[in-house]
Amino acid sequence: MADLGRQLQEYLAQSRAAAAGGPSTVPASPPAAPGSGPGPGSGSGWPWAAEADPCLPALSRWQRLAGSGLCLLLAALCFGLAALYAPLLLLRARKFALLWSLGSLCALGAAALLRGPARLLREPSSGSLLYLGALGGTLYAALGLRSTLLTALGAAVQLGAAAASLLAALPGGAAGLRRLGGLLGAALRRRGKALPV
Repeated sequence: MADLGRQLQEYLAQSRAAAAGGPSTVPASPPAAPGSGPGPGSGSGWPWAAEADPCLPALSRWQRLAGSGLCLLLAALCFGLAALYAPLLLLRARKFALLWSLGSLCALGAAALLRGPARLLREPSSGSLLYLGALGGTLYAALGLRSTLLTALGAAVQLGAAAASLLAALPGGAAGLRRLGGLLGAALRRRGKALPV
């Protein structure tokens, strides 16, 4: 933490000196050890850092960005095609669930390329494990078993796990969402009373 504070002070001094047009007043410090600072090759958690991942050691930063962009395009294509099947959900539930699951898989692949698969799998939460299990179950039911009922069940569990993860990521979680809904409902009721009849 002290190293981070020192680096921040150096950065601020350099930016002030650059704005004033003079040299920096902070003495140069020795270079930080690899993996300790926020620069390339560090373990700071920046997705675009050039650190080597144990699962993908040969990929450069630009290859990871390009692969992630390609995965995001494939995810958008799968989600768009799934949206086309949404009106026919009762007739084509398996195709919808398959396309939605493949889009989710491509989006997870994009995140894994950016952050590194080892970092994503280091400490998985129970919600992410449930989501991955539901995703795998949906794909197995759609491709392997070709069962519409099991595919729909897997997709429902998958959507429920995604919604639970989204609620957990929001500030305040479910309680914060209920509070926000209560405030929104009260504002709508007040606005409805203010309108002339």
